[in-house]
Amino acid sequence: MNLLSFAVKNLQRRKGRTLLTIAGVAIAVAILFSLLSFSAGYERELTREMDSLGFHLLAVPKGCPYEATTLILHGGVIPKYLTNEDLARARATDGVAIAAPMLLQQVTKDGTPHIVYGIEPAVMLPLKPAWKVNGRFFSANETRVMVIGSTLAEKENLAAGSVIPFGPAQEQFTIIGVLQPTGSEDDNFHFLPLADAQRTFGKVGLITAIAVRADDVKHIPRIAEDLEKVPDIQVVTMAQVTGTIMNLVGSARSLLFSVIVIAIVISAAGITNTLLMSVNERTREIGMMKAIGASGHHIGILLIAETLLITTLGGIIGILAALAGSGIIETFVRELIPYAPSGSFVSFDPLLIGGCLLFSIGLGLLCGIYPAWKSARLSPMEAIRGEWE
Repeated sequence: MNLLSFAVKNLQRRKGRTLLTIAGVAIAVAILFSLLSFSAGYERELTREMDSLGFHLLAVPKGCPYEATTLILHGGVIPKYLTNEDLARARATDGVAIAAPMLLQQVTKDGTPHIVYGIEPAVMLPLKPAWKVNGRFFSANETRVMVIGSTLAEKENLAAGSVIPFGPAQEQFTIIGVLQPTGSEDDNFHFLPLADAQRTFGKVGLITAIAVRADDVKHIPRIAEDLEKVPDIQVVTMAQVTGTIMNLVGSARSLLFSVIVIAIVISAAGITNTLLMSVNERTREIGMMKAIGASGHHIGILLIAETLLITTLGGIIGILAALAGSGIIETFVRELIPYAPSGSFVSFDPLLIGGCLLFSIGLGLLCGIYPAWKSARLSPMEAIRGEWE
């Protein structure tokens, strides 16, 4: 019988204790994997969402620029507006390649809020090259027409050609196109021609924000400075938005790392305690093994093998549990962070999985050193007499 099969049999003899120790390791690894995966996934999806916007700056009304920007990017409505004069000055700013006005409004249908984006397709579509539409897009001078996101179309059972009552006056609007899935918040919105949205909601001459694309990213700081000179405008760059959000995520991540450290310490203590108790209970057995020719080296390897079996199995179970529960984790995160990116946070990353397994194995080696050393030092006669100290 080799040492590995002997280690397996030893663990099977104490199934309850072994399962509890494996569970402790699994919980620690599941928390570690979930946090690392969430951190990487959140940053990846946030960067992807920012990149998909297609603009570098967002000009918003004076007030709290970060709050306004976050609301606008995710369909929230703010009470302040810019004017067509502000838009004209933005377009006249040196280095501005595109300045796309947007009017955001909210309507309620059957108790559910719906977000409306009034846009000028001639300037918005170049910012959104990934947009593909089933049907067609509207032109700037059309009225009572709209394009809707794919998720909204699916929820409301709508398609190109559908006619729905819409707006405060419940006018009949025709859906002329449905966006193909983008994986962003755009999938949930109604898109109307800007002038028609202004007319429909009584906001003629008003806009919520201006999306600005620079002709060169090097000019972004200067453009932001020039736009800030307009009395009604505050400017936020997408880099600033990403940095601010990631700072908030970093604070939460530090707290979660503290939880991980506690979980790992508890798990390590449990593993070490289990092994020491196992050695204590098997003192006479170890003595007999040494008496018939087993060396301290063999005994130490046996204990290390048992530890590695426990931690490796616990690591695998922990990772599988984290992957299986990723949906629950994302739901919990989205409740805490209502403007989180729309993509999946927890994903199957082979490098991350391998790293967590290596961590689990390393934890086993670390926890198994002292019990293995202790058992290897036992003399056969002392062990047989059960004089374990």
